[in-house]
Amino acid sequence: MGTGQWRLHVPSNKAIGVVAQSDRVFAAYGNGVAEYEYSSGELSIWDAVNSLSDISLSCIGYSSSSDAVFIGYENGNIDRIKSNSLVNLPAINLAQIQGSKRINSFVEYQGYMYAATGFAIVKIDPIKNEVRDTYYPTNGNQAIVDLAFRNDSIYALTDDQMYRGYASNIALADPTQWVVDPRLQQLSQDTYSNLEAVGDSLYVLFKGNLNGTDTVYSIRDNSIAPVFVQAFSDIMNIGELNGRLVVNYPGASIVFNADNSFFHFIGAYSFGGGSQPNQLAYNNGVYWVADDYAGLVKYTNSATSEIISFPGPPKKDFFSLDWNKGKLAVATGRLIGPDGNTYTKSGIYTFEDEAWTFSDPNEQNLWKEQDIWDFGSVSINPVNDQIATGTYSKIPLSILNEDGVVIDTLTPFNSPLEEVSLGNGKTYISDVSYDSDGNLWVVNAYSNSPLKVRDKDGVWYEFNTGTSSKSKHTDNLVIDDNGNKWFAVTGVGLFGYNDQETISTSGDDQYVLLNSGENTGALPSNQVNAIAVDFDNEIWIGTDNGFAVLYNSNGAFDAGYGEYNAQRIKLEFEGNVEYVLGATDITDIEVDGANRKWFGTSNAGIILLSADGLEIIEQHTVENSPLISDNILDLELDQNTGELFIVTDQGLISYRTDGSVGKNNYDDVTVFPNPARPEFDGPITIQGIKYDSDVRVTDVAGNLIYETTSNGGTATWNGRTLQGDKVTTGVYLIWTAPNDSEVKGRKVGKVLVVN
Repeated sequence: MGTGQWRLHVPSNKAIGVVAQSDRVFAAYGNGVAEYEYSSGELSIWDAVNSLSDISLSCIGYSSSSDAVFIGYENGNIDRIKSNSLVNLPAINLAQIQGSKRINSFVEYQGYMYAATGFAIVKIDPIKNEVRDTYYPTNGNQAIVDLAFRNDSIYALTDDQMYRGYASNIALADPTQWVVDPRLQQLSQDTYSNLEAVGDSLYVLFKGNLNGTDTVYSIRDNSIAPVFVQAFSDIMNIGELNGRLVVNYPGASIVFNADNSFFHFIGAYSFGGGSQPNQLAYNNGVYWVADDYAGLVKYTNSATSEIISFPGPPKKDFFSLDWNKGKLAVATGRLIGPDGNTYTKSGIYTFEDEAWTFSDPNEQNLWKEQDIWDFGSVSINPVNDQIATGTYSKIPLSILNEDGVVIDTLTPFNSPLEEVSLGNGKTYISDVSYDSDGNLWVVNAYSNSPLKVRDKDGVWYEFNTGTSSKSKHTDNLVIDDNGNKWFAVTGVGLFGYNDQETISTSGDDQYVLLNSGENTGALPSNQVNAIAVDFDNEIWIGTDNGFAVLYNSNGAFDAGYGEYNAQRIKLEFEGNVEYVLGATDITDIEVDGANRKWFGTSNAGIILLSADGLEIIEQHTVENSPLISDNILDLELDQNTGELFIVTDQGLISYRTDGSVGKNNYDDVTVFPNPARPEFDGPITIQGIKYDSDVRVTDVAGNLIYETTSNGGTATWNGRTLQGDKVTTGVYLIWTAPNDSEVKGRKVGKVLVVN
């Protein structure tokens, strides 16, 4: 991944659909498509960064007449892939209609593709890549969940009934040209979810609200009859495969002949575990399974199956991040509002050496069958690589070892952690942070003592941070270079706590509250969403109304009334004085290796400010970059490489910045790409040098070609001379020396440039 490049982290375990061509198979995931070529075994990923036109996929289909793959999205967008090229069909997405535009399914009929959408049926010409017609069986008032063609009729299924029209009727855009099919009972509580035409029958999947009532019905002529009932679990969906009915349910897929007799059974995989099929495809003796837990599975027979995998996070849930020594930890839970549970139980992920691992609550001995959910915070211990995670549940705090195995759980029954004052029996740890000595600090929301610590020996202490912090919703926690703790209380402001580096003795401790009062902090707002400590030990405070900086953080504890205010950075523009970033809603702040500040926002993407905050260096939004959403939930920097991990409301994406932490020596300098070939148009990156270094590029004769200053431990060269001309083919030497030193520059690398 080169400097300035992006990558989308596509969850790899949950495949929602699959189609098989003669030479390759395509599997759809929540945020991308995997393409696997049979003969070479080559796997490639299509996603919104490198090709696809959108983010959240909803279905996949195949046009045999044009040999093209169609991809549907939650927002109505459609992509067509044919011969390794992609064409976007945005008509539905751009349509000025109310309600859902989701593409629910594709069906091919007489050379056209038909899309069942959240408001109508859309007829698509797969050759000309255009919408030919739109049919409104329900006058746009209900979603069409599926559709089918049989004999001379087109059938449209909603979640409560089925409509029928004549396929040859050119006036199907008129709702009066459709009639309700009386053979299928109209529902009031249960739902219908799938419709398939196989042989002489229509098949409908009935989804009952009661367990064990899901049923597949066959509709033939004027009769309707159940043909498959799953008494012990739900039926996931039904499909059609080579003129046969497929029924998918947890643990198996059954393929039926046209007369409803048994044809084939796909059960447990040979690599272990039962199948969770969402869709089946078939080619040349091999079944391809889009599995809910295993992703894309190649199934030859009961003894031979394999996962066709790619590096990706195990699930699509992302909320907060932490990084230390090359390891990224991800907490997956989120709340509705400040304190409403979503009961997300996706556990913890880690990302290290380009590999993802998953700490699954259902497979952890200390978590499974426990009331644990909404993993909202995570921190990596710098001493031993253990991970702490906080939740809003009955198991509020857990410790995982370096391998991701839970080794301890902390609750109000075995620690000073307190249940929330809301009276629901849960405990809420809203943030966790290890200090440099391995002591674990936590903020315990809605408690009498929100700030607590479990020291490196396992001994607990709790602290008095004043009445304004008691029984309130707490948020972010950071520890500055002097060991002071800073945490937010929703709607109240920013609290600082100085334990005088003696956590076991509280008699000399101090705390301070900064709020929006004119002489009590002067924050832009009492809603503090982000806190960061920079290289100068300044506290950068992000709120829902802009940001401010507390420059003398240690002095705030002894300061008098009006003497510990944070400052807002101002710029004069055309005679007007304005605050930098104005009233932008800040959601997170990260400090990179050059002491620059990366801001996440709720609606303006990510913004990079200079070290002093006076200059906007970069801004990335959906409109001007591959960023997948302008709503940023969390940011985390890999300080070794400069890769910025970005949690959005649409998933996880990362961006390779041009800054990293400087090194104390030159033992690990890397130059990439090397060689830089003609087709490469990005910057050549020099990484692993000392902080704030002068960097010079010369030819082998010692002639100066280019010079710059590093961003922390990273410098970049655009492959051009100081005059802006492309350099000629040859070897170029890279020299560097610290800016604040008289030390003579030393050669740290060389690069071959081919032009």
